[in-house]
Amino acid sequence: MRHTSLAAAVLAVLCSGTWAQNIPDAGALMRQIEQSNRQNQMQQAAQKREALPPALVLSDATLVTAQRFKFNGNKILTTDRLQAVAAPFANRPLAAHDLQQLTHAVSEAYRQTGWVVQAYIPRQALAGDELVIQVIESIPPSAPR
Repeated sequence: MRHTSLAAAVLAVLCSGTWAQNIPDAGALMRQIEQSNRQNQMQQAAQKREALPPALVLSDATLVTAQRFKFNGNKILTTDRLQAVAAPFANRPLAAHDLQQLTHAVSEAYRQTGWVVQAYIPRQALAGDELVIQVIESIPPSAPR
C-alpha cells in the first residue's frame, strides 16, 4: 500500500508537468498582435480598393474634351494644386494617350512631394464638361511603419 501511494504521488508529479500551462513569451505575444494588426490593415485596404470605381477602358477611339476636372480621393494635395497640374489638358480634345499623360502628371505632382500614388480615369460618361480623376494615395516610401 505504501509503495502504491508513493508510486501514485511520483506519477502525479511527473504528469503535472504536462498539464501545467506554459506562460506566454511577451515577445511572441507582441509578434502575434503585430501580425494580426497587419492582416487587419491589409483587409481594410483591400476593402477600400474594392470600393473604388473601375477604370475607364481607353481605346484609339477615345476622345474627350473637358473644361474642368474633378479629383476623387485626394487628401495630401489640394484640389486647387491638382487643378493647376491638369490645366494644360483643359478645353482641348484628349485622346487615350493624352489621358494617360494627364494621370501621369497628377502622379508626378505627388512624387515631387515624396508620395507614391496611383491616378486613373474611372469609368464615366465622357459627354459632359467635367472629367473625373480618381487618386489612390499611399504611404510615402520613407515613412516609418
